[in-house]
Amino acid sequence: MNPTKSRNYSNRFRLYYLLTLAALCCYDSYISVYLEQYLHMSGFQIGCYISVSMVAGLVIMPLYGAVGDKTGKYRQILMLCTAGTILFSFLLSMQTGFALLIVMGIGFELNRCSILAMADTQTVCYCTDSGSPYGSIRCFGCIGWITGSALCAFFVQQFGLNHVFFRFFMAAMACSLVNIFFLPGRNRKHAAGLETAPEGNAVTGTDNKKAGAGDIASLLKNGRFLFIISFALMTGALAEVVTAYASLHMVSTLGAAEYLVSIYSIIGAAPEILFLLLLNKFLLPKLGFRRLFLVSAAAMSLRMLLFALVPSVPLFLAASCLTFLTTACTTGLNVQYIRQVVPETSIGSAASIYNAVFMGGRALFSLFFGGIYETSGSRSVFCLCFLFAAAAFLMALFGRKIDVTMQA
Repeated sequence: MNPTKSRNYSNRFRLYYLLTLAALCCYDSYISVYLEQYLHMSGFQIGCYISVSMVAGLVIMPLYGAVGDKTGKYRQILMLCTAGTILFSFLLSMQTGFALLIVMGIGFELNRCSILAMADTQTVCYCTDSGSPYGSIRCFGCIGWITGSALCAFFVQQFGLNHVFFRFFMAAMACSLVNIFFLPGRNRKHAAGLETAPEGNAVTGTDNKKAGAGDIASLLKNGRFLFIISFALMTGALAEVVTAYASLHMVSTLGAAEYLVSIYSIIGAAPEILFLLLLNKFLLPKLGFRRLFLVSAAAMSLRMLLFALVPSVPLFLAASCLTFLTTACTTGLNVQYIRQVVPETSIGSAASIYNAVFMGGRALFSLFFGGIYETSGSRSVFCLCFLFAAAAFLMALFGRKIDVTMQA
């Protein structure tokens, strides 16, 4: 692949992440506030909606990955899922009753669940083939998140959340769908060189042959793959679930204006851009995976403790500055780590299993925390998150054979 095409494709991937994360930031940041303030749902109903809609994706996500590995048609699956997400977001916006909201929410998550999984799989493979730095591409997701948050804040302040919530999401996702048509397809390689991995990695030639046909059982015996799944549950999954309850905490507990939810998102995401730009060229080579995992878990622990203790909106926003250390490690490290420890021909299956378990964790946490929020308040939710993040820190600190040698 010549350098010109690499640059062009890199820009297309950057545009994809910018548009998609601009849309997702609106949904993830405001869905809980929308359900509570406009549909008047209880904390348990909010947790139930978020968790039940995610559970449906647990079955379909590994199937998407297996089909992608077998056919190489990651881009086509991405198109299908994106179009389905737009359709169900429209149907979801028309619902006011809890039962139909759940049904449409399930349809929404069945499509949304594999959007980033398929995109990350395609991007990591492209970066491996072309030599493009993954972090410099993925950081445009942060730029999209910040841009989307700023636009959401403006529109919510001008027109109210109920009038712009789904409209903004559908418009941004429609633009993303158009851009997908210009992404490169994935041409699978089956050269003999792909049957081995560099010394220090978890994948041996024998393991690769077993997993090359999409052997999920082999992936589930891979200790490093199981580690990253467990670690991601206690850091990244919690960080995403906390977004909903942080929004509720700001508006309902601390009395913040609705548009400040976007300010919270911007503060948490802005430093992530620099972090991801430095990740592959400086941070990862100098520190290695283990130390960065420790940074991620430590930042999550401290942030949850501060969220539980601070009494005002300004202090809460100040504590949110630590958010990027967890989210950047989740988006920038985990997929790359999976790329190092599983066979080339099973990346789609591994990414789909990872995202399925990740979503399952989010579903369980959302349901559990919904009940805690309704009975004990949002501060209790943050205290429990602190305990999980502290456990993740200890797992990364004392886990054996976590670090791997980066492949070129």
